[in-house]
Amino acid sequence: MNDSNRTAFIQNLRNEINQFKYDGINIDMENLKLTDRDSFSLMIKKLSDALHQDGKLVTVSVPANTGDSRANPWSPWFDYKKLGQYSDGLMIMTYDEHNPRTKPGSTASVDWTEATIQYALKQEVPPSKILLGIAGYGWDWDSTANKAVYSSYAQVMDQKNKYKAKVVWDSRSQTPHFSYVDKNQHSHRVWFENSHSLGFKLNLVEKYNLRGIGIWRLGLEDSKYWKIIPEKIKVKK
Repeated sequence: MNDSNRTAFIQNLRNEINQFKYDGINIDMENLKLTDRDSFSLMIKKLSDALHQDGKLVTVSVPANTGDSRANPWSPWFDYKKLGQYSDGLMIMTYDEHNPRTKPGSTASVDWTEATIQYALKQEVPPSKILLGIAGYGWDWDSTANKAVYSSYAQVMDQKNKYKAKVVWDSRSQTPHFSYVDKNQHSHRVWFENSHSLGFKLNLVEKYNLRGIGIWRLGLEDSKYWKIIPEKIKVKK
């Protein structure tokens, strides 16, 4: 992004945020190129400088990074240290540990989630700026057809009930899963998040005194999320 485009982009955002009286903005730009790393950090700095003049907040969504092969392949494109310095908060997308590119497994195991927090802290991102990403969905892997379907909690429960599947709790990842065979005799494995698995993530928010959480996305989640969240962490309105 050149200087002219960056300036126009920031001004357009600033105008809209002030027009509609938003509290601020969350920037979620994905699949950047490695050559965009410094340019993106600079854009966040200049955007924050501009919006802070208006009393607005800037948060940035970044892919989970654990510093090992389990991290999202485009994680290195984001400079945690600079983004944490320039923005008001980093919303770490701690989900899709397993996804259509991997074998079936947890959307966000508790150990993997904790490793992403520890990585951010090692990059000198203050705990007060870290927002932990929470998945409201799951993946349904069709092992026979070799594909995975992104599913809301309601869709996952529909499949469980339709095929009378038994939910199993995985103590390693602290997440639920189940298996079933569909009407076409395809074998499926489903991993998802529910209010019980959410509790283990909220414990990490408390353990590391993080700023809070961000859910992807509203409407996908187990409705019991809204009961356990205020029980585990302090909710500011």
